[in-house]
Amino acid sequence: MTSIALATSEDLPGLVDDDAPFLAALRERGVTAEPVVWSDESVDWDGFDAVVVRSIWDYYRHPKAYAAWVDRLSDADCAVWNPTATLDWNSHKFYLRDLADAGVSTLPTEYVERGGDVDLEAVFETREWDELVVKPAVSAGAFETRQLSRAEAADAQPWVDDLVAEKDVLVQEFAPDIEDGEWSLVFFGDEFSHAVVKRPEPGDYRVQEKHGGSVHVEEPSETLLDNARRVVDAVSARLGGDPPLYARVDGVERDDDFLLLEVELIEPELFFRTDDAAGDRLAEALLARL
Repeated sequence: MTSIALATSEDLPGLVDDDAPFLAALRERGVTAEPVVWSDESVDWDGFDAVVVRSIWDYYRHPKAYAAWVDRLSDADCAVWNPTATLDWNSHKFYLRDLADAGVSTLPTEYVERGGDVDLEAVFETREWDELVVKPAVSAGAFETRQLSRAEAADAQPWVDDLVAEKDVLVQEFAPDIEDGEWSLVFFGDEFSHAVVKRPEPGDYRVQEKHGGSVHVEEPSETLLDNARRVVDAVSARLGGDPPLYARVDGVERDDDFLLLEVELIEPELFFRTDDAAGDRLAEALLARL
């Protein structure tokens, strides 16, 4: 019998409720599937046929432990999805620069390495932005992220200096388009599964539900789907292998273009609750690879 570990965090030892349809779909197919805490050093990962990374939503708070865990998975005698090279690359948001170099439309961004210099007022002047967003390169859920206007630049500079002293940082143009909604398009392999639009609370830019955001089921246009597929293709080309088992392509529409905000390949919420067949689709895609 196939044995699969669904990696999760210590705070979510039973996975998130949204993953229940996927877990049920695996068990209906005769798979032994169980949530396993990624940071539990007593786990023998060799004891599983495969590890599928799910709700390890605290990994960015423990970057050294996460890197060590990915190394352990690399050496383990089991399949890992997404593969460890993908987990490593996608954990640092400078991957967006790689995708931009490959022709993917992304937000204009200043990539600032740890210990570097960034002058917010100079960025506003040079880039001619009215607002920007500062975030660490290793982050999730708007952790240590701030939206700033030109008028706030001087007061925010000490905070930015402290952040850059410790971490790689992205300084991005603020996308007002997000007020109309951020698309999340879910792919299993190279097949589109389903999509949602996340909208922030009025007056906010954060679309996460814990910050007041909301999730809406909507059908993407063919043009939007084509743009999202190009992102998945670019990821596959960059990593030199098959398409990722699962990918969530997040972005906003602007004029006739789609601007990528993130491509989530580690532990994305996949919104199984919005599509009754999504859990079955991912289970089938996983078992086909096994």
